[in-house]
Amino acid sequence: MRRLIYQNKDQLQAGVIVAGWDPVHGGSVYTITLGGSCLELPFATGGSGSIFIAGLLDAEFTNGMDMAEARNLAKKACSHAMCRDGSSGGVIRTVVISADGVDRDYTPGNDLPFGPVAVW
Repeated sequence: MRRLIYQNKDQLQAGVIVAGWDPVHGGSVYTITLGGSCLELPFATGGSGSIFIAGLLDAEFTNGMDMAEARNLAKKACSHAMCRDGSSGGVIRTVVISADGVDRDYTPGNDLPFGPVAVW
């Protein structure tokens, strides 16, 4: 994957996030940059809205979060990004990959956990 991304870096506009679960290592998250670096991280972000949520994730992410805590933080972070970045979509889709399988969730735009504050 690293080689494929590096060899096509002039055609790509973003890095790749790869995550999964296996019985030996458990859950793993990797980010592959356009330069071909492959980094294993506790979490990864990408896209134009990710710059708006770096501090939030640094402050609120903790190792050992359960599925509900991690999903809630992901939704909070995505909704913050969506409020600050006009290119960050209107709904949130999350996927949890674990020993129990794949759990998908959908949050419509009118049910986001954070929204813009009205200025009166």
